[in-house]
Amino acid sequence: MVVVSRRIHIAAPVECVFALMADPLARAALNPFVTPLRVETEDSRPLHGGSICHFRLQTGNRIVDYRTRVHEFELNRCITSVSDSTVPFEIRLETQPEGGGTRLTQTESFEPNAAMLSEVMESERGRRLLQLLVPLMAFIDSDYALRVRRRQEELLEQRLGANLERWLEAIRAHLEKQKLNGQD
Repeated sequence: MVVVSRRIHIAAPVECVFALMADPLARAALNPFVTPLRVETEDSRPLHGGSICHFRLQTGNRIVDYRTRVHEFELNRCITSVSDSTVPFEIRLETQPEGGGTRLTQTESFEPNAAMLSEVMESERGRRLLQLLVPLMAFIDSDYALRVRRRQEELLEQRLGANLERWLEAIRAHLEKQKLNGQD
């Protein structure tokens, strides 16, 4: 299981931060790693417990389609949703008052598949070699295979953590700019 969690302080009221987090399209539009092609709730209502959101995003040269269902929605406090994607993931967004602003925490958890783990290799040759060797390692030396998998998961968490930090920074910059412009 890979768990990626990052937090950031935003100099804006909890209500403003939560409102942005509860707007799937606005939140996706601030992600520097994707281009939202379609983001909408199934019932066209504001996000709520039980909401189903459809996402069609472009990431690099790939198009990704998935849906999420909001399992927990506590106004101005937290949103938890689970995807029905090929690799199911859970995202938990939490907002808390902190030092005249808001602490925003985003936690993502999922069980990575072999393709995701092989992508953390730096070279194409290394990726191909690992794809061939990892299944065999389980039979030859299961402890070594487990250590390799854990290392791949660590590298994946580090890469995704850095991406999440950039996304949260974009959210912070957006909200603090709005506050400066008197739009909160």
